[in-house]
Amino acid sequence: MYYTTSGAYRKTKMVIDYVNITLTFVIGILFVIILFLRSKSGILFPIEFFAGAVMNGLTAIKYYINHKRISGIILTVVAIILLLMSLITLFIVLR
Repeated sequence: MYYTTSGAYRKTKMVIDYVNITLTFVIGILFVIILFLRSKSGILFPIEFFAGAVMNGLTAIKYYINHKRISGIILTVVAIILLLMSLITLFIVLR
């Protein structure tokens, strides 16, 4: 993943890409645990929503850096919705 920009922008984009790859792997593992292993722990749902929110938030930052404002705004809204879903499911699980 090489970008034509130099310096801090390039490094920031690469770090965001690596974190997104890691979060995708974590979300996949959580999906398998929740779906196939029938985990009774309800805390995995808020964690999965939060991981999705972080991933979309980081991608939104990358789009803002690339001057793709509309895509960044859409991903920011999705990240906020996922963060709210994470909080709602956390409150339901802890109740």
